[in-house]
Amino acid sequence: MSNLKNVNLEVANFAMMCVEEVNKPEEKNCKDKRKETNKRKIDSKEYKSLVKKMSALIQKNGFIGTLVFNLSKVKKEHHKEVLKNIIEWNKKNLKINGIHKFKKDEMIFEKNNDVEIIKEYINWITKLEPVEYRLITKEMMSLFGWIKRFADGMIEDKAELIKGDQ
Repeated sequence: MSNLKNVNLEVANFAMMCVEEVNKPEEKNCKDKRKETNKRKIDSKEYKSLVKKMSALIQKNGFIGTLVFNLSKVKKEHHKEVLKNIIEWNKKNLKINGIHKFKKDEMIFEKNNDVEIIKEYINWITKLEPVEYRLITKEMMSLFGWIKRFADGMIEDKAELIKGDQ
């Protein structure tokens, strides 16, 4: 029971960090116009909308189908961020680290290699055994359950803001 609790705490902590990263306030600096917006320009409301759909997308289309869908939209920062969340959780999750040929040390996001890393990850997923694929799918369902909860609580909708003003 204790081990299960620790695993849930780990995934919850990671999910909270993902949402906090997206929900960071914009950095503003009058001297430097380039710093007026978030460095990565992720729309937190778009991110929230996407993460709320991820579990359903995985159930309906399978994990690989969901990865490819997000890859097709990777020019939108919130889709890229979700894919990065997936890969980063795979690197931290001990259950997944044990799966053969997962090269977590090679999957490091740098300035311009995001899409290549994502494609490499999808390629790795397509070569898994069915048991391994089901394990990763289950872990991703758990991850997005937590991210969805934190996004609901931490990212405000426009409708919620309007209700609060009344």
